[in-house]
Amino acid sequence: MSEAFDVIVVGGGPGGYVCAIRCAQLGLKTAVVERENLGGICLNWGCIPTKALLRSSEIWHLMNRLNEFGFSASDLKFDLPKIIERSRKVAAQLSNGVRGLMRKHKITVIEGEAKLAGKQALSVSKDGKTASYSAQNIVLATGARAREFPGLEADGKLVWTYRHAMVPKEFPKSLLVVGSGAIGIEFASFFRPVSTPSKWRWTYLHRTSSKPAR
Repeated sequence: MSEAFDVIVVGGGPGGYVCAIRCAQLGLKTAVVERENLGGICLNWGCIPTKALLRSSEIWHLMNRLNEFGFSASDLKFDLPKIIERSRKVAAQLSNGVRGLMRKHKITVIEGEAKLAGKQALSVSKDGKTASYSAQNIVLATGARAREFPGLEADGKLVWTYRHAMVPKEFPKSLLVVGSGAIGIEFASFFRPVSTPSKWRWTYLHRTSSKPAR
């Protein structure tokens, strides 16, 4: 027999978990289904951890301008794995904060991948096991995914998605950023100052419409 709720929200991002909190505040028995990390792309793989990367970039930039402020230092270095580790810890801490909000509002967190299984019904799969749930109301807040171009599928080496860019093993010699959104601009801003300025270049590509303006 499936477990029943008043509301099940599919997706634990900023739209999903905020919706779930409000439903719980209104007295509804609420659950959230999330297949990865609570908080969604922005918190785990987007604008939040990129801010941590940008902070490291800012400090590195200032360190290379110490003389302008009356300081001097030699043999300046940066540790890329530690920079990445700090960024991931920031994301993990905030994701755990969202989980704490779920506990506070007595919202059930169901881990796994959800599929609609009929009217007012969901099936959630994880690790080869599937469970059934029902709800009077089902809210879909599944967010977005990175778009791939035919023939330029991400391989983590020459072609990256935002996830690859968030945890690079080494700095690229050059970088083409496709997309002018917040995350794209932040990645460009991070990679440029942290790398060696004289040997590195970046290009950012914004897609424009080929249709004539009306």
